[in-house]
Amino acid sequence: MGYREKVVLFFYTIFNVIANQFINFYSDETYYWLWSKNLGLSYFDNPPKVAYMIKLTTLFSDEPMFVRLSAALMVSGTAYVLYLLAKKIFDEKSAIYTFYIFLSSILILAASTLITPDIPLMFFWALTLYSAYIYLEEDNKKYALITGLSAGALLLSKYTGILPIFTILVYILLYKRAVFKDIYFYGALVLAVIVFSPVLYWNYLHDFISFTFQLQHGVEIEEKVFKVKEFFSFIGLQFALFHPFYLLPLFYFIIRDKARFERKKVYLLLPFLFVFFFFSYNAAFKEANAQWAAGAYLSASVLLGYYLAKYDYKKFLIAGVSFSAFLLIILKTPIGDYIPPIERLHLRLGHIDKFKDEIEAMHLDLGIYDYLLIDDYHGSEVPYYFRRDHDILVLNNARFSQFNIWRHDDQGIAMASPLRSIPKLGRCLYIGKNKSHADEIGKLFGNQQQLAYESKRVGLWDLQYYFVEYEN
Repeated sequence: MGYREKVVLFFYTIFNVIANQFINFYSDETYYWLWSKNLGLSYFDNPPKVAYMIKLTTLFSDEPMFVRLSAALMVSGTAYVLYLLAKKIFDEKSAIYTFYIFLSSILILAASTLITPDIPLMFFWALTLYSAYIYLEEDNKKYALITGLSAGALLLSKYTGILPIFTILVYILLYKRAVFKDIYFYGALVLAVIVFSPVLYWNYLHDFISFTFQLQHGVEIEEKVFKVKEFFSFIGLQFALFHPFYLLPLFYFIIRDKARFERKKVYLLLPFLFVFFFFSYNAAFKEANAQWAAGAYLSASVLLGYYLAKYDYKKFLIAGVSFSAFLLIILKTPIGDYIPPIERLHLRLGHIDKFKDEIEAMHLDLGIYDYLLIDDYHGSEVPYYFRRDHDILVLNNARFSQFNIWRHDDQGIAMASPLRSIPKLGRCLYIGKNKSHADEIGKLFGNQQQLAYESKRVGLWDLQYYFVEYEN
C-alpha cells in the first residue's frame, strides 16, 4: 500500500473514532452493549462476536467512542484486506481503486459508526475470501488453516456468513476439485466448526431457537406472495447502499466484459451476485432489511476497482469519493438534524441524552429501584444512559428478543409478557416513550408517582420521555 493510502486510512480511522463519540446510538447498539455486560456462548438474535468485541473495547470505559471502537478499526481493517485481495487477484492499480471504492461506499459511512454484527461479518468475510484464494490458487497450506479460523469467526459474527462460504465451495466444485483430496481442506473445515461450536452448543441448549428465528426472519418459507413495492424498494436501496455511482456501472461492466467468466473474476462474481440476488429474491416475498446484502459489496468493490482501473476512469472515482465525503460531513455532524431525508434515519436513534439537564434536576438514583422498566429492546438506550445492565424489565413482547432468554435463564435481566403477568416486583422506575405503557403499569401497582414528563424539539422531531415510579 502506498504512502498516500496509508495516510488516508490513518486519518479516516482517527476521524471515525473521534466522531463516534458525538453521534447518538442506534437502538440496536445499546442492545448489543447489554449483551457485552452479560456474556454468553451465543444470543437469540445473532452469534456472540459483536458482544465480545464491545466487551474488549469497553474494559476501561463505556463511552460511545469505546463501545464503537471495533467498528472504526474493523472497517479500516476490511479496507486493507480488500486492497490485498485486489492486488493478489489483479494488480496494484486495481487495489488502490478498490481501496477508495470501499471506503466511499455509503454502507461503510454507516458501518464505521454503528457497532453491529455486520462489522465483524465484513472483516472476516473479506479475510476468508483473501486467505481462501491464496490457498486454492497458490496451494499454500498455511492459508488453508487461516481460512478455517477466519470462516469460523465469520460464522461467529452473523449467520449470513454461511453465504460466502457456500460460494467458495461452489468455486472449488467448478475449478479446484482436487482440493477434496487435501487433508488441509478438511483441517480447515474442522477448525471452522470448532470456532463456531459455542453457537451450536448454545442453540442445542435452547432448542435451536436462534436458527429457527433467523430462517423465519430472513426467508419466506410459507405461501409466497410477490410484493412489488417491497421488492423494488429493496432493489432501489441497494443502489443507494453501495453507492449511487457504483452499482449500475458495475453491472454494465460485467455485462460488457467478454472475459467475465475468467476464473479469477468468477471467484469474485460468485459471492457478489449470489448474495445480491439471494436477498433480492427473498425481498420479493418477505420484508427484508437493505443491509442484509451488504456483504455482496466486498467482492463488488474489488470487481469495480478492476474495471475502473482497466479503463482508467479516475475522474469517475474522484466524483464518487467526493460525493461520499460530502455525505460523510452531513451524516456525522449536526447539519444532518435539519435535512428531512437524513432526519428519517434518526427515527431509531436514542435521544435520552438530550434530557441530561432535566434528568440531573430529578436527582434520580437507580440504585433504589428493584427494576428498571423500558418499552422494548429498542429502549435499551435507557439502561445504557444510566449504565445499568441488570434487573431490566421489558414491557412490550411484540418481538421476541434476548430479554426473553435471560428471563427464562434467570440471569438477572427480566422480561414480562403480557403486562398483566408482572409479579410483585417492589419498587420500579419506568422510563419510556409510551404513555399507554405508563398508564397500564399504573393499574397493576398499588402506588405510583409520575416523576416527570419531559418533551422537547430537537432538529425536526419531537422527543418525549415519561419518568414514573411504581411500588407494590
